[in-house]
Amino acid sequence: MHLFADKKPQRERFAGPLAIGGLVGLGLLLLVMLYPEKSLHKLLAAPDVTSPAQQRYLEALVRLRNGDTELVIPLVRSYLAAGCTEKAARILNYPIRNSLNPDQEQAIRKLRYELRRQELELLVIGEPGWDEARHRYAAQIEELRPASVSPHELAQYMSDARRAGDEQTARYLEGLLEQSALRRGGGSVVVAAEIALGKGDYRAAAVFYFKGMANAAGRNEQRRLFLSGIRTLQSGNLLQEAMAAAEKYYQPLSDDRQTLLAMTRLALAANRPDLARKYVRRALGMSSPPDTDEVQP
Repeated sequence: MHLFADKKPQRERFAGPLAIGGLVGLGLLLLVMLYPEKSLHKLLAAPDVTSPAQQRYLEALVRLRNGDTELVIPLVRSYLAAGCTEKAARILNYPIRNSLNPDQEQAIRKLRYELRRQELELLVIGEPGWDEARHRYAAQIEELRPASVSPHELAQYMSDARRAGDEQTARYLEGLLEQSALRRGGGSVVVAAEIALGKGDYRAAAVFYFKGMANAAGRNEQRRLFLSGIRTLQSGNLLQEAMAAAEKYYQPLSDDRQTLLAMTRLALAANRPDLARKYVRRALGMSSPPDTDEVQP
């Protein structure tokens, strides 16, 4: 009998967890040091930095370069695209080493807005932390406002607030839009349409655009309002209503080639090849065949 017959030989370990982590970190550091600068700019220019490997690489770069803004922005954008709010908040709180130019300041403010919006949407109204998240969200909107926020952006924020259940902020933004409409005078119809869109009322928004055509300053403005009304109905998945409205309101632009081509595309999308043919003929300066001018139900 062999006394040591059942004793298994011990396996040699390459390294412990800490040593392996150190090697990974060293590898990232070497990659950062050796990565060609042109390739780095190409990586940062990509709109979809989403792979974990790219994110880890950018994290290492942010630490190595002490919060370089050109690295922070794409990294935070990638986290928010994936819904990783905690990681995004951590990187946004990282000390930024260099002064920001106006475009970078605006980009950081908008990333903070998206972070606060996602944080609010992840909570249920009334649960612990919701009020605090709502205040942070509203404060971030106030930080964005002095930076030349357009009525369209305010309407988008209003829509976001309503979707997140923050009616208080939504009503506040609606009041700001109404004030903007009074200041803009002739442009008030567009602001009114933006307010309606912020409420999710596509039909009302389209009506404002169509009404604005009567007081439009020139053919280009008239076309812009008409097409905005049609596209608004389309974005609300109201395709047949868009088709009917196009027939109703396009007469002042019946000889405008751009409008007729846009209506041709709309008719094809609405499965109305008969109307599409009519608009093509008019765009080419040809007379329409008889009995094709009415929109069929």
